[in-house]
Amino acid sequence: MTNLKKIGLTALAGTLASTTFANAGELSVSGNAIMEYQTTSSDTGSVDNTDGFVMNSTLTFSGSGELDNGMTVSMYQSLASGTVTSEGVTLDMGDMGKLSLDRWGYHAGITSVADKIPTAGENVHDDLNNGDGQNHDNPAVGVAKTGSDAQDVAGYVWSNDMLTFSASSSMNASGGEESAAISLNLIDGLEIGGGVGTNHSSDANEDDLTTMYATYAVGPVKVGIQKTDIDANAASSDIEADHYGISFAINENLSVSYGEHTVDFDSSATDEESKGFSASYSAGSMSFVLVNNQKDNAEGAAAVDQEMVELKMIMAF
Repeated sequence: MTNLKKIGLTALAGTLASTTFANAGELSVSGNAIMEYQTTSSDTGSVDNTDGFVMNSTLTFSGSGELDNGMTVSMYQSLASGTVTSEGVTLDMGDMGKLSLDRWGYHAGITSVADKIPTAGENVHDDLNNGDGQNHDNPAVGVAKTGSDAQDVAGYVWSNDMLTFSASSSMNASGGEESAAISLNLIDGLEIGGGVGTNHSSDANEDDLTTMYATYAVGPVKVGIQKTDIDANAASSDIEADHYGISFAINENLSVSYGEHTVDFDSSATDEESKGFSASYSAGSMSFVLVNNQKDNAEGAAAVDQEMVELKMIMAF
């Protein structure tokens, strides 16, 4: 009887192993190695300059497989210096759309359309604010994003050749944040869209977010315009932002762009004004990116002026 049990268990293990192998998905690893030089200056009454070298390298593990019902599931996890920086899982249901759960929620809802202005490198408001770069990419400075505190965000996306609709939902210590977005490709080269959502700026304050954009591409040129409103729950805290940009592909390897971003704070008499230039050149798996962003009156504070120059060499593998 003992021998029969051993034979049965061995056969079962062999069957499970072969079944797992037959239905196993694919796992791949990609990444980039970035060598970067940065110089930052901030004039807040006294001049504060910093220069330094930065290594921003990332590994991304991706996996996908097909289920018995014809749907597919995929996942990814990105690591920088051994720490998980983003991750997500997506269930592709074909004509019924896609369900996802990912950190930050960049793939669905208003966050997916928060900044649609074309650029060859970085958005003009990136990496600058109060000298720490921490408030350059969220509703506090006129960028319509929710789930921006590294929480897991549930998302749904449905699209066809003309329309893309998405929605998102996240929970954090301050409460739930929900949003929806839509994009329309009306004619060749023209895309318009927008989104609405809520954001908890604090436990007591739930702010309403609205953004609208339009981009148009003709030949090597692409232009964009975007307007964002933050209707804050707290008194005299509303924010309005206008963003413009243009990019030009000089050839298949070299692109340049210029943009401006103006933020009107209800709590301040001074507008924040950002402008920036970017250029990128690619040769196979290697690319070079130059960014020069300037910001005047950061977060509405008069005479708080900043500038950053970045030169990156990016090697993808």
